[in-house]
Amino acid sequence: MPKGRQDWADVHISSTALFFVLPLLLFYLFVPFYLLRFAALFLLLLLLGSRFYSEYLIRNIRLLRRDRDLRRFRGEWVQTELTVENHGRLPAFMLAAGDSPGDIAVFRQNRSLLSLRGCSRIFIPWQAYCSSRGIHTLGPALVRGSDPLGLFPFRARARETSRLVVYPSPGQIEVKTPGGLPLGNMITGNPLYEDLTRRRSLREYRSGDELRRINWKASAAHTGADRDTVILVNEYEAAIAFPMVIFLNLDPYEYGLRKREFYFERSIEGAAALCLMTNRDRQELGIILYHPHGKAPLTFIPPQARTLIPILERLAAITRPHEAPPEHSAPELPRENVFSDMYPSPRIRISVQMMLKEGKRLPYGTRLFYVGPERSREEYAVLDSLKRSHLFLEYLILDEKALEESMPGNVRRYQMKEAGYAVI
Repeated sequence: MPKGRQDWADVHISSTALFFVLPLLLFYLFVPFYLLRFAALFLLLLLLGSRFYSEYLIRNIRLLRRDRDLRRFRGEWVQTELTVENHGRLPAFMLAAGDSPGDIAVFRQNRSLLSLRGCSRIFIPWQAYCSSRGIHTLGPALVRGSDPLGLFPFRARARETSRLVVYPSPGQIEVKTPGGLPLGNMITGNPLYEDLTRRRSLREYRSGDELRRINWKASAAHTGADRDTVILVNEYEAAIAFPMVIFLNLDPYEYGLRKREFYFERSIEGAAALCLMTNRDRQELGIILYHPHGKAPLTFIPPQARTLIPILERLAAITRPHEAPPEHSAPELPRENVFSDMYPSPRIRISVQMMLKEGKRLPYGTRLFYVGPERSREEYAVLDSLKRSHLFLEYLILDEKALEESMPGNVRRYQMKEAGYAVI
């Protein structure tokens, strides 16, 4: 694209005034009175000059967006900026530029009336309120203008848009830290998890210290001819690792009909809260999305570093329950030989079967966190078999009444607290 030229998606210039060109031309050619011919020629040149002025502005006005991608949490305001540039020599009068907020309902100052001198620019900042989770499109931007006489008004729509990713609202959750594995990133006070690659400090030798802890160079530096012999030993950082994998149950028909959409959305927010907590603890993060009505019934992102943003974007793109097909039961997935002969009960739901199947593939010491509706006692007993694979099992249950029921003591269940906009 040449410099100064906008790649418009749609341009419309009013051609109503052009209907007067032919009559004025005939009037100029065939009327014998010179004064009338001069007036016709003047009006004809005025029309053609105004048309040229509008075409010139369209070719030299450019709309630019400051941000191609925007990311915010639900309940936050997002600010973006639209730049209107005039690359031509002629000034632009009576311009009305504005940005389309897409399906964002609440916005501020997204339109402006302005005039631009030649080779100048102006910035139009505006704000939008992220009221709903999802992936939204801001734009395209629109500009309306005309020649100085207003004979040929034009309307142009830019092709460029911005993507706004609204993450779930960050909730507050407090869970206990499991035992974990040594050689991690989270500092702990247990000396059994000392990492010999992270020396913390030096101290004097004590009875019972291992000889491999002695720092001979530092001891020799602190021992001289006129000094007493000092033996220094190394102290190391104690750190643990507990990679987190979240199993998010998104089958809408396992949620109660009453407040289905509310608890469905709260499950997604609970998964986002666990992701943020794991990221703060500098632990590896993964997720298993069981969404039978989505494009992929099962999505698995293995636990590894720097997966927070991809997981939050997956959570933002999840369709809501009312967008699911109107069937009365979830579609059947292909059943494999998941259970042993100890658990042949057909009352075990498919989501539990998939969690059991995928959980057996997780690495040693993984923290597997279930997020979704309440499970039955029989399902808790089935999932408890994953502990044989040396996994830490925990559950985030959002229904307060379900948590009031007593469960076996080895089932660790939590609930996300209401905070911020969720309380209102």
